[in-house]
Amino acid sequence: MDADVANHEFDTAAKRNSIICPCCLQFVEEGTVLADPIGCQITNGTMTVKLSRQQFNLAKYLIDRFPLMADKGDIYDAVFLNHHGEGPDIKIVDVLICKIRPALADVGLVIETVWGKGYKIVMAAPSEGNAIKDASIRLRGPGSTHRWLPEHDTQLIGLMRRKFKVAACASIMKMPYMAVERHFKRLQSLV
Repeated sequence: MDADVANHEFDTAAKRNSIICPCCLQFVEEGTVLADPIGCQITNGTMTVKLSRQQFNLAKYLIDRFPLMADKGDIYDAVFLNHHGEGPDIKIVDVLICKIRPALADVGLVIETVWGKGYKIVMAAPSEGNAIKDASIRLRGPGSTHRWLPEHDTQLIGLMRRKFKVAACASIMKMPYMAVERHFKRLQSLV
């Protein structure tokens, strides 16, 4: 009989610290991310983010593919094409990824770019997700953007000599692609 009481107390404590699913009102394990398609919300139990329908569909597609990478073309086909096979330009995928990346970081989901292929979700603690969000170039305050320094020329020349392409150089240097591309073209004659 004591075992039943102990189990009941444990179950009650566990349920108190669990997430309640907004759809079925059942208890869900901690560490789980829930996606509510009706309200276009994603929650981790402590934080909930509300997205537009298109943003939610994109986030849900990436979550469903976790831990695998989602090809950009597959994302476009699944989320943006209508039943006639028509849709906006494929660049819409990149635009919406930029918009949902900070929101998903709040619930501990980090969207990683797989250069030239697509995107994938990586689970992180919400504090880590927020650190990544704070480091995003889109969220920097005025005057805090990266300035191109002579050290960047040296680093870029080194990467160019090792046959890295522009996208890889931008990723390694943690600089905007367009800035790296501009200096890549300028320094190409030196390599």
